[in-house]
Amino acid sequence: MGAPTRIHADIARWQAVRAILRSPLFPVVFQTLVLAGAVGFAVNGFGVGSGMTAQDLLTLRKTNLTTLVVWGLWWPSMIAVALAFGRVWCTVCPLELVNRVGDSLARRIGWRRAPLGRFLRNGWMVVGAYLVLQLLVAGAAMHRVPHLTGWLLVTLGGVAFLTGIVLREPRSFCKSFCPASALLSVYGRYTPLQLDVRDPQTCQSCKTKDCIREGNRHRFDKRSCPSLLAPYRLEFSANCVLCFQCVKVCPQENMGFGIVRRNALDQRETMLRPFEAAFVMFALGFVAHEVIGEVKWLDGYFHAVPAWLNRIAPSVPFGWFEALWFLVVFPILVWTLVAAASYAMRYRGSLRALLLASATGAAPVVAAAHLAKAVAKVAAWGGFLPTALRDPRGVESLQRIADGTLASPAKLLDIPVIGAAMLILTGIMAWRSWHVSRRLEPESAPAVQIGLVGSAAVFSAVLAVWVISPA
Repeated sequence: MGAPTRIHADIARWQAVRAILRSPLFPVVFQTLVLAGAVGFAVNGFGVGSGMTAQDLLTLRKTNLTTLVVWGLWWPSMIAVALAFGRVWCTVCPLELVNRVGDSLARRIGWRRAPLGRFLRNGWMVVGAYLVLQLLVAGAAMHRVPHLTGWLLVTLGGVAFLTGIVLREPRSFCKSFCPASALLSVYGRYTPLQLDVRDPQTCQSCKTKDCIREGNRHRFDKRSCPSLLAPYRLEFSANCVLCFQCVKVCPQENMGFGIVRRNALDQRETMLRPFEAAFVMFALGFVAHEVIGEVKWLDGYFHAVPAWLNRIAPSVPFGWFEALWFLVVFPILVWTLVAAASYAMRYRGSLRALLLASATGAAPVVAAAHLAKAVAKVAAWGGFLPTALRDPRGVESLQRIADGTLASPAKLLDIPVIGAAMLILTGIMAWRSWHVSRRLEPESAPAVQIGLVGSAAVFSAVLAVWVISPA
């Protein structure tokens, strides 16, 4: 085999990693363990939190092990892992296993199943699932109520199983229903780590093409690509969920996972797909809501509009107006300004192309700002983990904190420290993305740069406030 021509620092060559990847139990054992944990967290959440006051729920969400792990540790960690390693969470995600069980059962029964369809295949339901999740978080305070979080885990598992039963395309849940899919796809663009061939010549001379062979598709281990990709001509890792089956099945051991070389294709030099751009447009509003919320006086200004609407219709909970503001109204205002600025700079493309380009430009900054909030949340919630492990239901700990017999743990890191670090990271990502934007098509570059500069200005200003005025 020739020397690697696309990747170096090949993690898949490391002896310990290689032993794990080649094992027939990988990744099923990890998926099964995570599934067992998810079931345990769901059971632990059932019956807890319903009927409590909003003030009690602010503490219960940290003392209950279910809400603490799901919303305070796992979700923020998934954002960080996606930026560092791409879609590696998908490697151990239990919902892929549940979906595959449903698919296997349907095939054994001989059930006639529906095709995925263009709408689902193009990822629009993924964006819808993300929006529904954020609406439930804001409007129903699902992230604060362990009972609702438990039902969310059960619902996701049920949908994953049913889509495997009903739809005939492999990984139907992952492709078309997973609420984290768009986030992982977009944020995973900015890691230098990719799955790729080591030597293209080896793949060109391969006679068997085991990585795409139909006969290997439904094997327990060493399957051909379950995502129906061609690993030997894989353009980026955006559609790849890193199951590493191509690494296992390749008879020449020609697949690797590591840092891409300069001559490899770079995801950052391509436009987002439409559903990914839509995710970024909505996520910008959600992330703004999250990072601004860390500063009370700034949060008061940001939420003036939903507060005004709530005064007009006090019977409607504030959370629903809040969700309407940061998921719909605020993003519309922002992207209208971006479009106006782009046309003022003599951009002459279609509005659709403009929004696609400007969302592509804003994406790395939105990702960096989202990471800032993720780090802040882990810092604020992480100290509660020992307490939650001792009292998983969290009700006794809540009562003890309320009567003063148990002190709330201190933050692991202060907001000014996090703000300074994330401000530097945002600047680095914006600088790198600016240079990448200059290599894009000339007609798209102005809109990309407007999206990049505009989002960088907004989020850098907020992070600067974290540093100098955190309260």
